[in-house]
Amino acid sequence: MKVIDLTQAFSLDLLVHTPHSGTHVDAPAYLFRNGKTIDQFGPDALFKDAVLLDLTHTKPGEQIDDEDLEAAEEEAGLGVREGEAVILYTGWGDAEQNDQQYPFLSANGAEYLEFKRVGAVGVDTPNLDSPQSRGCPAHAALLRNEILVLENLCNLSQVEQERFRMIALPLRMKGACSPVRAVAIVD
Repeated sequence: MKVIDLTQAFSLDLLVHTPHSGTHVDAPAYLFRNGKTIDQFGPDALFKDAVLLDLTHTKPGEQIDDEDLEAAEEEAGLGVREGEAVILYTGWGDAEQNDQQYPFLSANGAEYLEFKRVGAVGVDTPNLDSPQSRGCPAHAALLRNEILVLENLCNLSQVEQERFRMIALPLRMKGACSPVRAVAIVD
């Protein structure tokens, strides 16, 4: 960021930022030529009830599949509800990570969440898919059904309840993705 001081009365800030870094949301246009862009979703798309699934036992480079998701639901004594945002807490984002190996959602894990008709999927890693994957199969399974994907969520260890209200509003811009400020509202 660079501050440009044009007058002494005020200054203008110039921010150059790729929207696909930091905490952000991916819309269908990220993978699909005629997919919806982020501006075509209303605020309710990312202002919704959410469930936090604890997957902190998952190791770097390990996939999270449908069985892992079901086990996390059972361990917490809850079931994912239709329309909820599902937040995958891997613990990867808790510490500064230098390595590109992180847990990732498998294609069948994404299909399981799509089958459950979730409203959005979020993760505390830089990408929902494996860095070695071709075609982003988890993204594809979700985005083709207009299920938005949140990546690089942080401070999930501070969310002390499994169910909460999530607000993650994107910038009002036409694009395949947008930065967001994600907030958990807890009781």
